[in-house]
Amino acid sequence: MGETAAFAHAAQQAFEENGSWDMASLESGLRQALMRDGCSILQTLLNQPAALGEYEPKGSLHDHRTRTVHSLLGSFRLTRGYYRNAEASSSPMDDVLGLVGSYSPGLAKLMCRAAGMDGSYEEAEQTLGLYAGVCVPASQIRCIVQSMGPELKKWSETRGETRCEQVPKLYVSYDGTGVPMRKEETKGRKGKQADGSSASREVKLGCVFTGTVTDEEGLPLRDPQSTSYLASFEPAETFGLSMLKEARLRGLGKAEKSVVIGDGAHWIWRQAGINFPEAVQILDYYHAREHLGVLAEAVFPAEEERGRELEKWIDLLDKGKIGKIADCAGKQKARSGKRRVAAEREIEYFRKNAKRMQYARFREQGLFIGSGVVEAGCKTVVGKRTKQSGMFWKIRGAQNILDIRCAVLSDTYDDYWEWRKARQAQALKVAA
Repeated sequence: MGETAAFAHAAQQAFEENGSWDMASLESGLRQALMRDGCSILQTLLNQPAALGEYEPKGSLHDHRTRTVHSLLGSFRLTRGYYRNAEASSSPMDDVLGLVGSYSPGLAKLMCRAAGMDGSYEEAEQTLGLYAGVCVPASQIRCIVQSMGPELKKWSETRGETRCEQVPKLYVSYDGTGVPMRKEETKGRKGKQADGSSASREVKLGCVFTGTVTDEEGLPLRDPQSTSYLASFEPAETFGLSMLKEARLRGLGKAEKSVVIGDGAHWIWRQAGINFPEAVQILDYYHAREHLGVLAEAVFPAEEERGRELEKWIDLLDKGKIGKIADCAGKQKARSGKRRVAAEREIEYFRKNAKRMQYARFREQGLFIGSGVVEAGCKTVVGKRTKQSGMFWKIRGAQNILDIRCAVLSDTYDDYWEWRKARQAQALKVAA
């Protein structure tokens, strides 16, 4: 502990000379000294001749090779045996330590988490320096994310789950939002730009959560830490199957009642009907209110009359009497022109979704009637990380970041790293 002892001696001398402590310098300096000493201890422990322990391979030792390992305590030199046998050549010490490239698993885990939760790779670099005291370039953080993202996603699809013991009500909710893309990712795609091209690609976001109880007013409450997220650029059919897998992991088979909540997007209800045929389908109440306003504006051009009739329609909507709204609008719609076209479009919307708008009955059953969880997710899961100013993504890069971010926000990220450690230990036992 030479660095720590030397720092403590220097700090004591400074106190005796000045008669006071500089607490900020004391904390910072002692932390750095302890990390340097800790890194030296790591290097000594891991470079001892018998460091492989029970995992000493059967193959012949070819030579020793040295590499720099970056850890939470700093960087050190690791000299390990390079073995050859009839099947392959390797340095088993790398597997024993669970290295991710040249990074320790503890540091790699922190790098991925910072990359997923901070606003950019550059911010992740700053976070690691400020809070962990380690210097890792943003470019290296990006490389580790691209390496770990696909494995984490694959694990997530078959992971074990402890949140599926009791599932009175299981909710599944979908939405979509655009992510700004590089030109090569949007080539030939139609969009909303002036020239008709697209500058983004839709990422589909889904969430699964449970609700066990209601509050004093009878409104449903989401179970704490019960929400898991999926984000994907895959087509609707593929994403729908992924959501079905997630729901099954979360206890769909045990659920007393399953509910799908979404807005009016056709792909949502098509996939809900295919993958969750027994679920109650609920169209987000606030989207319904928006469409009700559009319908009232198309039918009643006079503001005073529109406001009066809209209040009546809202009452009918709350009671689930969608047919009455459609009938009333149908009788009073304009005879021709744009207002008639708009009214007919909205009337069709309400008739088609009438079963999904039975809000009085849904409330009596203590069900959520809004898609606020997934809509908020579009902002917190996707927007805050992929829609920062000046960001343009490749699909692969955005997908890896979103997979990590979803794992953190779904409270499964630590489970992945525990699984990874156990898998490596098992592989080493088999090979030994």
